[in-house]
Amino acid sequence: RQGSSSVVDQTPLKSQSKELMPSLQDKNIHIRRDRIYGDIKAYQQEPKFEGILKRLGLLTKLQNFEKSNPGLFKSLAESAPAYVDRKMRSTGTARPTTRPSTKKDDPAYIGMTNEDAVTAYFSKLVLAMDAEVTEYNESCGRSRPPKTEIPTCEYHLVDHQSKAIKGGSGLKVDFAFYYPGSTSGFSSVHLLLEAKKEEYITCIHTDTLKQIADYQTYIWQTQPSRAYVPILLLHGAALSLVVFTRNNWYIANIGHVCYRSVDFLSSVTKAVRSVMVRLYFLLTLTPEEFGHCCGVFEESSCWRFSHISAKSMDVTAEISDEHDPHAVQLVRHMQRAVYPRHRLAHVYEAEYRGKSVFLKLSWVPVDVVPEGAVYELLAQAGVDNIPELFLSGVLVKNMFGYRLEFLVLEHCGRSIEEHLPPIIGEPRSTDPTFDKVRVVISGTLRCLAQAYVLCAILHRDISMGNVRVNRRGQVKVIDWGYGKLLPVDGLSAEAIRHRGAVLTKWEFEGDAASTTNKPLTGTPYYMSIPVLSAATARGLMDEIESTFYVVLHALSALENIPGSVIRGFVYHNNDTLAMVRVGCLAHPSAFLQFFGVKNVSCELRQLFYKFREYLFVDNGEYIAPLLVLDPYTPRGNNPELLSGYIDEETMDLLKQLKSA
Repeated sequence: RQGSSSVVDQTPLKSQSKELMPSLQDKNIHIRRDRIYGDIKAYQQEPKFEGILKRLGLLTKLQNFEKSNPGLFKSLAESAPAYVDRKMRSTGTARPTTRPSTKKDDPAYIGMTNEDAVTAYFSKLVLAMDAEVTEYNESCGRSRPPKTEIPTCEYHLVDHQSKAIKGGSGLKVDFAFYYPGSTSGFSSVHLLLEAKKEEYITCIHTDTLKQIADYQTYIWQTQPSRAYVPILLLHGAALSLVVFTRNNWYIANIGHVCYRSVDFLSSVTKAVRSVMVRLYFLLTLTPEEFGHCCGVFEESSCWRFSHISAKSMDVTAEISDEHDPHAVQLVRHMQRAVYPRHRLAHVYEAEYRGKSVFLKLSWVPVDVVPEGAVYELLAQAGVDNIPELFLSGVLVKNMFGYRLEFLVLEHCGRSIEEHLPPIIGEPRSTDPTFDKVRVVISGTLRCLAQAYVLCAILHRDISMGNVRVNRRGQVKVIDWGYGKLLPVDGLSAEAIRHRGAVLTKWEFEGDAASTTNKPLTGTPYYMSIPVLSAATARGLMDEIESTFYVVLHALSALENIPGSVIRGFVYHNNDTLAMVRVGCLAHPSAFLQFFGVKNVSCELRQLFYKFREYLFVDNGEYIAPLLVLDPYTPRGNNPELLSGYIDEETMDLLKQLKSA
């Protein structure tokens, strides 16, 4: 028996097709990188360096930095070596000119070849730039009038060519810049640098792009405050900046950090100096200026969220301590699937004002209704069986088409699978699981029906992890991040007014009332037959059918060892699963066995017989095959079949529906 501890469930890995598994789950590094690159390659852009800094809001700051330091690194640029034919060579200017030059005057990297030469030069360059800035700043106080100090690099550089970064499955990056005082792991990386022996003149080699794309996925996974992931690529003498966002990724050429010829040209020296200045500028940026949504850039046990205005959902976050009564104290980072693009959510078990809570940080497209707004609408309408929302807001309004929002929610206990008692032995006349199953079904359907009828909201991701039971035995339907606001037809005037007010407060201007089903909406394991069959719109009956599969799967997990082949839950692709379920559900008295449910009481069997009839039988005809042929085939919707299993209010709500 395996517990489902994730707040947002995914199709179980053992049952997923290879191409749908999270990339990081694949231990074969070559296959993993092929899959990651395959996900992102169509979204590459190549702006100029100034262009990407403008998008990041840093161009003006760079221009001021360059203007304020006109002579910075001039001597370093003049003495820079030349990287020719994959070998680091002296240009002649690197040696002192006041005495005869000898071989011993050359830096250690002179004469080195390939990546050894490139990495050795880079590490010495960073140290030399830092030393020059430190010396300049020390002189500022002695000058009259005092000069303005140059910002310094507060990060420490670590060579990982022979030692893997912690938390990266053995990945050896050439260099990593770490936050001050932090440990050497992916969760503490500010900036990575990968070095290659030869310059990519026209385009960067695909294998190199796969490599750095692999790195960025680990950073997204371990750093919840990331707004984007920058990585430096030193290929030969050339330096490029690669920036990964949740939408696109960008490659910008910065220039050359050393010469490509031993011949001295003053114009080339100016260009090399400019690149050194730009590199150092990047190293002086604070985490919240370069890559993070806020000052929370390192592992911390307490975060404090503050609203900027009482009329706005814009929020700031900062590191706090356990003595702050308004802080959210983190307990455990819950591991979740991470994909290189699209949505990303970090979830923590936490404490807030003495209560057990979940903290959820989510990157979602800006045209998707904020999850906090959905919870607010549900609560205002009095929808039952949803978690209490303590805090919510927006940390980043729009970063390359994605919004970062946060929620602090009531801790909702365990999954259904963990809640139900074990089923052992032969079939029996009574079963202690019956009452618990009935409560789960009744509570879930009541929540979904109220949301649909009172608010015109669909959940769209009913799954094992999203239906939970707390310590008091109350059912909670969580994770409304895929929730959809349907057209307001049929809603009360008060509900329509509330919707407008809430969306205005959240500054949401997207198409909130679209019924279109976006790709990747929901968990395939629990999708209804019409949705699996490519329906572009869904309704309440699809939600109810998902509940049917969730409860069956929970019961199946109690009776079968992990890895057992259960026909109704074997996933290859959406179309195949839809057809398999049509076959599994065809026989009214044997279908439970196809879903791995065998040793249950007569009461439970009768419950599922009625549930099946409600979903898939209309006027005595089995309609599941029709749902595949035409996903919009109406269903009978006779809630009287569920009498005794759902409460009267839910029954009345279902009766309000037309043929679904």
